[in-house]
Amino acid sequence: MLTDNEIKIIKASTPALAEYGEQITGRFYQILLEKNPELKNIFNMTNQKSGNQKHALAMAVYAFSKYVDDLSVILGDVERIAQKHASLGIKAEHYPLVGSALLEAIEEILNPGEEVISAWASGYGVLANVFIEREKALYEENAKKEGGWLDTRDFTIVKMHQETPLITSFYLQPSDQGTVAAYTAGQYISVHLHPEGQEYQQIRQYSLSGAFDQKGYRISVKKELNAQGEGLVSNYLHDQYKVGDTLKVTPPCGEFVLQESTNPAVLISGGVGITPMQAMLETLTQQAQPRDIHFIHGNQNQQHQAFKTELDSLVTQGKVKAHCFYQETTAEGEHKGMIDLQKISDSLPAGAEYYICGPLAMMKAVYQQLKTLQIADDKIHYEVFGPNKSLA
Repeated sequence: MLTDNEIKIIKASTPALAEYGEQITGRFYQILLEKNPELKNIFNMTNQKSGNQKHALAMAVYAFSKYVDDLSVILGDVERIAQKHASLGIKAEHYPLVGSALLEAIEEILNPGEEVISAWASGYGVLANVFIEREKALYEENAKKEGGWLDTRDFTIVKMHQETPLITSFYLQPSDQGTVAAYTAGQYISVHLHPEGQEYQQIRQYSLSGAFDQKGYRISVKKELNAQGEGLVSNYLHDQYKVGDTLKVTPPCGEFVLQESTNPAVLISGGVGITPMQAMLETLTQQAQPRDIHFIHGNQNQQHQAFKTELDSLVTQGKVKAHCFYQETTAEGEHKGMIDLQKISDSLPAGAEYYICGPLAMMKAVYQQLKTLQIADDKIHYEVFGPNKSLA
């Protein structure tokens, strides 16, 4: 437990963290990885180069300082991070290393004095224990469930299917031919691999892109092509792996899941953000009690929309109502441009739950549109690929 004085000191740090947060977290990662280079086997070094990781951590540290006297406010963020940590294999022994580097960075950038550093040491200890206990529970839960396991398990690629020019689906089944753990639509798995020519292991999370079929998992990976260095692993998977090859996989994790509800569901995605939505869509349409389902998707054109044939079939069967927005379109019945909920607001069902996944800019735009439509935050669920960022 923190003392009243420690809480007061940490909260008083909030303005400084708002101003210097990214400097602190940037220096933190430098210290941490210089002193513990083995952690490069866990951290996504591409996100390190892009600055995404330090931005996400700065937001988390800032939120902790702001709500240190009422951590219930950030429980959703804590759960999201704990799920990600469990998929990466973060263990209790890593937390002292992180704490030491963080305190050193705070002292170096802010030079706030011994009393402030001491308060932050206590605060970090409280937060670390929250994560350690939650992640321990997740590891135990994943290991004990039917078909579950701890750490990584070998899965064989039994099928590969090209969904679009850039997206390929990999169908994975346990190499030991044992049972496989069930998952909730919206969750992801981590793939651990070591590309040729790279000094360290690479870990990436990929959404499970189909309803659970008791046989294995499907991930649908976009071959990233950009100047920020992203795409090391996705290109390696596309170019080097084939049917019969083996991948090391962690148990399904993630808190962005299809809620148990009978309310209408509106699934909104952009680009490769369609992957968890496809799992949700397949799961919803297989339920015994049919629900009012709306599928909204934005993309460059039909050619780049994964699972288009499957969606068209479900629409024809009357199981789902679809609205597709394309930047390039000439077909009748399609919407031109970015996703615009105002254009289809009359068809959106009352009392619906909304799920969003896609590029950050698209998600922020959709979130603002939902707020304009007076949709409450507790009805909006979302996932950001990569380091967590807020849509508000």
